[in-house]
Amino acid sequence: MKKIIFISFMLFQSLLIGAQEKVQIRTTSASPASSFDQEVGSAIIKIAYSRPLVRGRKIFGELVPFDKLWRTGASDCTVINTSEDISFGKSILKVGSYSIFSIPSVNEWTIIVNTDTTLHGETGYDEKKDVMRFKVPTEKSPNFYETFTIELNDINSKGEAFLKIFWENTMVKIPIKSKEDDTILALIDQHIVKGKTQDATLLFQAANYYYSTNRDYKQAIEWLLEAEKLNPQNFYYPNLRQKLASENKDYPKAIEAAKRAISIADKEKMKKTIELLNHKIADWEVLLKK
Repeated sequence: MKKIIFISFMLFQSLLIGAQEKVQIRTTSASPASSFDQEVGSAIIKIAYSRPLVRGRKIFGELVPFDKLWRTGASDCTVINTSEDISFGKSILKVGSYSIFSIPSVNEWTIIVNTDTTLHGETGYDEKKDVMRFKVPTEKSPNFYETFTIELNDINSKGEAFLKIFWENTMVKIPIKSKEDDTILALIDQHIVKGKTQDATLLFQAANYYYSTNRDYKQAIEWLLEAEKLNPQNFYYPNLRQKLASENKDYPKAIEAAKRAISIADKEKMKKTIELLNHKIADWEVLLKK
């Protein structure tokens, strides 16, 4: 019995020692990898990059020297992929994947887009593979950024955005624009302006696009009036018209359009919508009395 206990004890000890020998303490990455996809208009833009930390160091002008090529991040080169041709800076970036390098200076950065996405840092960089270079001014970032950060934000209804690069107290912004806005405007010109369409849905869509992109509201109202002639019982046409007229501060036309929308909504028993529109009418009537 003692022999069995002894053997069991020795087996346990050997297993324990073996387990201890396999224990490893893994340190966190000095430059964590990151990636994201962002829809901008009709384009899908993907960014993959590494994020070095400040860690008490002076970054620009020391760790990242001024006026020298920089990988714009750490580890492997920063990569941008676009699903369609986009405006990047002031040039057209064709569909595909590219590396982003930069030359930081005190007051501006030179942004470099290169076709080689296989590079580790600046090693092997070939200027002949550049597809564009342009300058952007530096700005003071709104916050201190301990971690190198790339964001795609300030996206609007026209498919415009900014690629923003932050680190320490520095920020640079690169304007981006999808081709969606140009495509839609071309369709409006072809089918509505020149083609004089008799399609109420297309007229509404054009007016709604002008509304969402803050364009000519008077023209949008004209298209909606044409759409209402073609389809008098569509609630959405006068409802959008009251919004446009209100934005133009043309309250008499806003009231007329809202009342028209209410007459259609009443048939559909849209009680909450009717209540909201009646509140708007009351507010506009007060404004007209001032």
